[in-house]
Amino acid sequence: MMKKVILSIACIICFSLGLQAQDTPRKYSSFPFNAQSLKEIGCSAEQIKKITEIRKVIMDERKKVTEDTSLSERDKKLEQRKLIDKSKVQMMEVLTDEQKQKVEEFNKKVKEEKSES
Repeated sequence: MMKKVILSIACIICFSLGLQAQDTPRKYSSFPFNAQSLKEIGCSAEQIKKITEIRKVIMDERKKVTEDTSLSERDKKLEQRKLIDKSKVQMMEVLTDEQKQKVEEFNKKVKEEKSES
């Protein structure tokens, strides 16, 4: 009887810890440029569509780099970084000045939080 009680308590604790872990919001290292975040800064449906297309093209290019066996790991990382930087520039071009300011504020806040921890 005591084993069942202890086992039940252990299961409840494990289950509740699993639920708590799912509630933790994801921390971003920079503005995520996903649909939800874009809506939050006031992007129109057309802007979101353009940015989604940019992200899709860049992801396809990044996949090609990853699969390219002629590149060393170092070269792959460098090429990936170039593609990421290129996509950020392209996505920022779609935004209005006010939206760009919100993205920059988000990035500044994230950077400050990161330096505090």
